[in-house]
Amino acid sequence: MEVLEQKKLVNIINEYNKIDSAIVKSNITKYINRSEYKGNNQELADKVGLNINTIYLYRQPKKRTNISFESALKVSNVLGISILDLMK
Repeated sequence: MEVLEQKKLVNIINEYNKIDSAIVKSNITKYINRSEYKGNNQELADKVGLNINTIYLYRQPKKRTNISFESALKVSNVLGISILDLMK
């Protein structure tokens, strides 16, 4: 990875860490509901490499959950979206 790419990644991580986790959770739910994984949390969990209970927790808007940048990045990759889409 080039130095410029690394700097951009660090900036994205810093911005991600400033965002309210409720925004990320809301966006994860929105994009899962638009995806082929809408009704299949187990398949999504398997593809992302997370426990199915973690996926359920991510999709529960009233439960306060901090989603790590790494996990959010994995979810966004499986859903075919940019990590930036989860941060809007």
